Parts: sequence; structure tokens; C-alpha cells
Amino acid sequence: MSDRFVLSAEFDPVIARYLRQQAPVERNRAQGGELPDLWSGLVHEVGVVGLLVPEHLGGQGAGPLELGSALREAGRQGWSGPLAATAGVAVALLAAVDPDDDSGLRSAIAQGRVVVPALTQDRRGESLETTVRYADGRVRGHRTFVDSGTHAAEFLLPVRAGDETALAVVERATAGVAVRPQEAVDPGRGLATLDLADVPARVLARGPQVDSAVEEAWRLGALLVAADAVGATERAFELALAYADTRRQFGRPIGGFQVVKHKLVEMYAEMELARSALREALRMADARLPGWPGAAAAAKSVVGDGSTHVLREAIQVHGGIGFTWEHELTHHFRRVMACRALYGTPAAHRRSVAAQRGLA
Repeated sequence: MSDRFVLSAEFDPVIARYLRQQAPVERNRAQGGELPDLWSGLVHEVGVVGLLVPEHLGGQGAGPLELGSALREAGRQGWSGPLAATAGVAVALLAAVDPDDDSGLRSAIAQGRVVVPALTQDRRGESLETTVRYADGRVRGHRTFVDSGTHAAEFLLPVRAGDETALAVVERATAGVAVRPQEAVDPGRGLATLDLADVPARVLARGPQVDSAVEEAWRLGALLVAADAVGATERAFELALAYADTRRQFGRPIGGFQVVKHKLVEMYAEMELARSALREALRMADARLPGWPGAAAAAKSVVGDGSTHVLREAIQVHGGIGFTWEHELTHHFRRVMACRALYGTPAAHRRSVAAQRGLA
């Protein structure tokens, strides 16, 4: 059923075939917080990392729809890497504040440089306000829930420079930069905390445009991890459907029992709702239509709740085996839980949508 859902008719089969061949889920389940080997292939063989980078800067000149397709397929295979953080959020943030690429960072990303934004510091990873201070060419402060932080070579930081917000870049190898892996349900995400003790930094932009650029880049991140979660959800539904067809009890497949039928129908409905919300938000973001950040927030909320429901029910359909570490479902469950929380929880995005519509 899930194969009828298409984000990019041209790109979907290309990235799907590549990830199936190069990153089977069995291998991805053992992935830790280090930068995965496949990153080089995604840069040089299929050009995924430079999808949002213009062609004159060495990228593909594509849009969020194609990158969302790549994240969806990565989710199906359970592959974790800095696609959302670097190829999505960092590139979008740099495009807004450094349109001529004077920093050279977007060109570097297209060639494989892992540049990661560090946008939050609160306990939930939802507030975009910053207390990182910039003065005399140096930064001091703390960041939490840095997506792909353990993969990064450089960090993009919203900082307070006097009375205004600025965007600074810090090299990881610089003295005074401390990157600490955070415990997470999905260790492959490379989640990290970042501590900065009087670290030399380069300011890329200053002023109110930085705040708006950070907000939009964060919304894109939410949309991309929603695509990731949709891929994992599709795979979990396929596993549950296949198991219900082959597992027999009392002389017939368990899919023939009404309670299992109802579970599968409800799972499919939740999955379809999530996929529809995702596709519409990606379409709006791709066309840069007014209101796309609100659509992204709505999609992140719908996908977060729907994917959680599907994964829980998929485990129930499998029974005891679905709870075991050895089963593939546990990998997808952990992935969906991580995606649910990163770049804002469903509750946070619902509050955002309500506020935009004057309902809160």
C-alpha cells in the first residue's frame, strides 16, 4: 500500500534503491554516534547533501521536496546521519543570512563539510532564544539537543552581540569547544550538548533577519524529521501487515481476527493522514508559498502523533517478539521517538499553529 505514496516521482526511486543497496537496515541498527561511512557516498555519488545548494555553488539546485524524499527513505532504512541538520537546516539558514555565500559554507557543505546548527538550549529543545554571548571575537555559552552534534566539523550559533542577535560559526577543533554526546533513544542521531568557553568565532550576519532566518530554518528541520518519521512509520506498517498475514493462531492468520483488522485499519488511516500532511507542507515549502512554516508545524504535529500510534500498534500486532531488541521494529520505534521530540514536540507545534490562527 505504501508504495503508491510519492513525494518526488523522479528522485524517490533513485534514493530508495541507493539506500537499500548501501545501507540495509540490519547494518544501520548497529550505528553509533560517529559520522556514518555512507556520508561520502551521499555527497559524491548521488548528490543528496547538496540538494538545496544552488548549482553555481556546486549543489543540485533542488528543493525541500527532494530532500524530504531522501529523509523519508533514510527513515525506512533506519539510517541516521546529518541530512536534516546539515543538508537541510544549515543550508537554509546560510541561504537566508549569507545569500552570496561569502563564508563559503554552502559550497563546503555540497562537498561534504558537516556544518550543524545549534539552535536550542532549554530542557525540551524548543526555545530558540539564546544566551550565548559574543564579544571581542569570542563566544561563551551552552547549547543542548544539537542534532548531529557528534558528526559536526563546524557549528552555526545564534548569539547575543550587544543588543542584537547575530549568527556565528565556530570550528569544532578549536580549543574551548566541548562536544558531549547526549543519551538518546536513537544513538545514531549523534545528539550532543555543546559548551563554549571563550572560543574564537566568526560572525556571518547581524540584526533582526537572523531571528527570522533561525525560526524558518528550525521549521524546515521539523518538516524534514517528520519526513524521516514517515519513512519509519511506513516500514513498521509493512512489517505489521506481513506478520498479520503469516502468523497463524487457531488455524488461521491473525489478520483474520477482527481486533487485528481494526488495528491495521486504524494504523493505515493514521499513516495516510501523516503522509498527506507531510506532502502538502513539503509542496508549500518547495514553492516558498506564504504560510509554509505553519503547514510545517501542522505536519510535524500530525506526523509526531500518528507515527507514535502506528509504531505502538505495530508492536502490539507482533506480540512478544515485537518488544525484543532483536526485532527490527525496536529500531524504528526508537527512531520515531527521537523524531517526535526533535525540532519541537507535537504539543509545541500545535501551540504554534493555534497562536498563528489567533486561537491561543
